[in-house]
Amino acid sequence: MCSRVWFLTERRIQDLYPQMSILRALRQRCSEEEVEFRALVMDQIVLTVTDGQLGLCIDHDVVTSYPQVVVVRVPTPAVQSDSDITVLRHLEKLGCRLINRPQGILNCVNKFWTFQEMAGHGIPLPDTFSYGGHDDFAKMIEEAEPLGYPLVVKNTRGRFGKSVILARDKQHLSDLTHLIQHDAPYLFQKYMQDSHGKHIRVVVVGGRVIGSTLLFSTDVRIQSNRSQGGMGMMYSLSEHGKQLAIQSANILGMDICSIDLFMKDDGSFVFSEANANVGFNAFDQACNVDLGSIIADYALSLLPSRLTRKMSMQSVVSSTSETSEPEVCAQASAIPENLYTMCVSSPSSESDPDLAEVQHSSTVSHLQHSALPGPSYTVNKIITSQVKA
Repeated sequence: MCSRVWFLTERRIQDLYPQMSILRALRQRCSEEEVEFRALVMDQIVLTVTDGQLGLCIDHDVVTSYPQVVVVRVPTPAVQSDSDITVLRHLEKLGCRLINRPQGILNCVNKFWTFQEMAGHGIPLPDTFSYGGHDDFAKMIEEAEPLGYPLVVKNTRGRFGKSVILARDKQHLSDLTHLIQHDAPYLFQKYMQDSHGKHIRVVVVGGRVIGSTLLFSTDVRIQSNRSQGGMGMMYSLSEHGKQLAIQSANILGMDICSIDLFMKDDGSFVFSEANANVGFNAFDQACNVDLGSIIADYALSLLPSRLTRKMSMQSVVSSTSETSEPEVCAQASAIPENLYTMCVSSPSSESDPDLAEVQHSSTVSHLQHSALPGPSYTVNKIITSQVKA
């Protein structure tokens, strides 16, 4: 059986760095491995049900041979369930292995949907409330009181740190009722004081941590996203933090994602959110790696021929050693191990403003070459000293 890999994205983001990097790497790897490859955008595909069977047409041609693996890049949380997800569901029903799967993407589209998936698995989560109906924000003024003040308010489909507000008190929350847009429900979240203006972003591919970064605000705002004026630096994440990120990605069903973690002064972490469409141009520059190639290697490792070979090798190993703990998510076995231990990452999660190139200002340069803080390090002092310098 001929091995086939497709790369599927949207026309509006196809020329951005992450998509171009993955496309280049997939073409090269597939050529080297003699794997049939095709790159597509969503609007080329027509979905069919003919004589009771699912089918596809691409640019007016009927598809007769489907890929075993499809690498997907769709912008979240802007993904449309009635169009993009419909295409992905169709491909999955045809037997294609999608990276990422449609359900995993949906789990990250809405921030409260993410918490619904994460709950009940022993993952530390901040207490979070939401509501039914787009216009019921006002009723939460009373309902959210058990969370205490200050209180974090977020649009469930917000991104890049937008529509994130720290309500000082009940009156402030009431004033917000007339200011917010009701395009999507909001969530109300217990304020994580230890992590004000800072969080850890962890990039996970195939159940392994590729790297992590500390993102922090340069002023008093709660947002630490680069698009909101925040900055980033390399961060050496503890083993506990890595395992928390991996477990979170597995719960959400994500092959490739970034996991954001709140920091606590005692060195522990609390889950914040997940991003299904990882941006990585700043990541590649910061750590001098090619994440597009890592993703391509992982995609090819999921081809049936590769999985069969891997299972045969595991069978040989298991016959001469103790039975190991089963993998929850297929591992990116083709990725060099040294890449897994590099604790660096991009301060970006989506194919949009957060993907700006790494800044080369004296402040950022000094931060990037400073001794890396440990998990329990509070960055307030370094932020103050560097920003005021």
